[in-house]
Amino acid sequence: MLKVASLRAMYERGRTLFDHQQVACTVLGFQWMSEHQRRSLVRELRDEVARCADRDQLLVRARQWLYKNKLVIVHERAIRTLIAAALAQLEVETGTAIAASVDPATLDRWRASVSELRPDGQTQQSWLWAAPAKHSTRQISEVLERIDLLYTLDVHKHLADIPDLILRRYARRLVSRPPSAGAKIKEPARTVEVACFLRYCLFTTTDQLILMVQRRIADLWRQAAADVPATVNWAAMYKTLLGELVALSAQGAVPDAELRARLEALITETQKRKPPSRASLVREGLIDGIRPVRSLLVAIAKLPWQATGEHPAIEYLAKLQALYLKGSRKLPVEVVAPSLGMIWQVSISSPDRERAFQALEVATLFALRRAVRNGSVWIEHSLSFRGRARLFFTDERWQAESKKHYARLSLPSKAATFLKPLLARVTAGVDAVAAAARSGVLRVDDELHLSPLPAEDEDPEVTKLRAALDHRIGEVQLPEVILAVDAQVRFSWIMLGREPRSTDELLMVYAGIMAHGTSLTAVECARMIPQLSATSIRQAMRWARDERRLSQACQAVLEFMQRHPIAATWGRSDLASSDMMSMETTKRVWQARLDPRRNTPSIGIYSHVKDRWGIFHAQPFVLNERQAGVAIEGVIRQEKLETSQLAVDTHGYTDFAMSHARLLGFDLCPRLKELKQRHLFVPRGTKVPAEIAAVCEANVDVALIEKHWDSLVHLAASVMSGHASAVAALARFGSAAQGDPIYEAGVQLGRLLRTAFLADYFVKDAFRNELRRVLNRGEAVNALKRAIYTGRISPAQAKRVDEMQAVADALSLMANIVMAWNTSQMQAVLDRWSNRRQVIPPELIEKIAPTRLESINLRGVFRFPVDRYADQILPSRPNASITGTNG
Repeated sequence: MLKVASLRAMYERGRTLFDHQQVACTVLGFQWMSEHQRRSLVRELRDEVARCADRDQLLVRARQWLYKNKLVIVHERAIRTLIAAALAQLEVETGTAIAASVDPATLDRWRASVSELRPDGQTQQSWLWAAPAKHSTRQISEVLERIDLLYTLDVHKHLADIPDLILRRYARRLVSRPPSAGAKIKEPARTVEVACFLRYCLFTTTDQLILMVQRRIADLWRQAAADVPATVNWAAMYKTLLGELVALSAQGAVPDAELRARLEALITETQKRKPPSRASLVREGLIDGIRPVRSLLVAIAKLPWQATGEHPAIEYLAKLQALYLKGSRKLPVEVVAPSLGMIWQVSISSPDRERAFQALEVATLFALRRAVRNGSVWIEHSLSFRGRARLFFTDERWQAESKKHYARLSLPSKAATFLKPLLARVTAGVDAVAAAARSGVLRVDDELHLSPLPAEDEDPEVTKLRAALDHRIGEVQLPEVILAVDAQVRFSWIMLGREPRSTDELLMVYAGIMAHGTSLTAVECARMIPQLSATSIRQAMRWARDERRLSQACQAVLEFMQRHPIAATWGRSDLASSDMMSMETTKRVWQARLDPRRNTPSIGIYSHVKDRWGIFHAQPFVLNERQAGVAIEGVIRQEKLETSQLAVDTHGYTDFAMSHARLLGFDLCPRLKELKQRHLFVPRGTKVPAEIAAVCEANVDVALIEKHWDSLVHLAASVMSGHASAVAALARFGSAAQGDPIYEAGVQLGRLLRTAFLADYFVKDAFRNELRRVLNRGEAVNALKRAIYTGRISPAQAKRVDEMQAVADALSLMANIVMAWNTSQMQAVLDRWSNRRQVIPPELIEKIAPTRLESINLRGVFRFPVDRYADQILPSRPNASITGTNG
């Protein structure tokens, strides 16, 4: 038995420390790594480097693997050597695959092309990587020019087998250096970077082109619709009828029988004189306005569109391309195009063949737009607009793994087993709504009307408690808030993947977060943090946005915040809300949309907020788009926090999204704005109570759900496993997918789920109050984020998705830091009061939000008091070596 000496002796005598470590390893079952286990670690690292290239992150994962397998963690240098070998092996394997599939002459052309200078003086590399400024015809032409260049280099013919993640990694590594430094990179790294860069540019440029074309088509429709009155001009029709009556009455003596016959004929003719619908007038306007976008149609007709089987959009796009090549602008008589839709047949069959040609152009353009949206037509060299089949596992994989995925999703193999309790809940809910209508709680005429919840008055006790907490917490500078939270969470370690080596490196972490999470530029941040230069802050911004470090740090701060006992009084742990906040930018951002409230060009950031406060997911998003996909994506990608219900507004809901969310394990709870969306649905043949017959329809096809149950679960499993994103899935199965059997089955299931939800929403005031509370908390968090990010998003950040993701994550991290600091301070004050037997009722505490910002100074010249928190943040650094400035 080893005699345990004093702690001082253990630290002074190395042999004692070693003996104690040996005893600890023996007791815990840890052993040194054998050669066989070292090879297992190497295999694990080789698999991991295909997903992550950050050496610090790989170091953490290697240590986790050693700990999980009860192996003594070896020296950092040894692990880094293995990591470097694994990364080098991946690079060599990628280079070998490229060299085997691309001939040397083509590789030479690729290497030479990226460093060539364009007439405007910039290199091809910079030009290919630059994002469009707007979606104008000139910008679209420039994007098409880039695709033509990449086609000339035969990039579309090669590298189809290299994963997208690898392409993105090496492409971003290339653009992180100046073009002049690229030629100095040794082989095979130079060839790998150039090949992946060109292939990835082809993917992203194709995505940009399709998005810009879709928006150009939407502009065409909007311009045509703007010239059409919203309603029929009944006054003009009345004046016409009145003029005909005046003319008839002015004809002197007319026998009564003849006058009656003329009046009857006039009435019959007037009744037949049906005014044209607004939609038909818009279509006529589209045909008249097609000429300005004809060059766009000529260009996109050359792209390699694909479809499953024959598709009318591709068929008539090819016919138009043939006519363009001939220089013809008249449509041959034999072309009628019934497959493009009957609404276009009158115009396409018109005797005026020039106008018929224009009608075919419009019909083809809109058919192509819809087909691309629902995934029935695609381009293979694209990231976001590939075929719908790419959303699903392959049939072979699904046959082999379906049972495992059914179990993971906790779903039965038969739809009837899933539907039985749901149908019982729907029946009970409809009966409860009918009873509420009979009792007068709900008012039903043509629609269902719900009385608004009464506003909650401010409790004087809550006001008094809030003032007391504010007085106790006092005022503070932002650096103090950041350091206090970092001392508890060590999010700076997460950002670096290790402990900061110096105070300057620690300040660079904070500066990188602030530069992304506020409207300040690197130069402005350097003025606020005099210890750092603008160059070092730009460097910090570059690595801060890589590998989702910001997201991981945000999650760590949220977990710290949720650990406080006060968080349990705020609400449910499994309830959350999601909403989009528009962030102002400039017009010269091709993804910007006009915010209808602020009337400014903006980009959205979609955030998920817990009922117990705190942001657990953030993602950039385009304004005025359906938000259901990104709402679902935020829940399923968060594995540490369980969410069983997600409250959303009208934009975050569709019937298909409700069914998809339920299959993924949680419920969408939409606050529906329009009365027509509050209708109830029951299966066909179900007797509807008379009291709610006007708002309840018995048209749900249960047989369709059962028939396509496996396909719906197949899609849900593909999304849950990460094979596809919920954003992509909901984009393909949106309104443009009407008629698709999987989409229709999902809609039928979603209507049943919506009915069950609305029945609870209509009759349970407590449930309505919960949803209102969590949605209001989402709005309060958005207000906090607006106070932190006061300016515009710069065009350089707004034009690229990865830059915008960094902004979203950094802003969420800043907001979580503020809320976590407020939470810890409030908890400390409450604990002191509790020790004095001054107990505060939970019903008062739950109404005190941690979004307090009035006493936190967010601007000025910052002095970070690092010395005060050095033991927690920089434990390995001796106090004498710390050079931070005291505040």
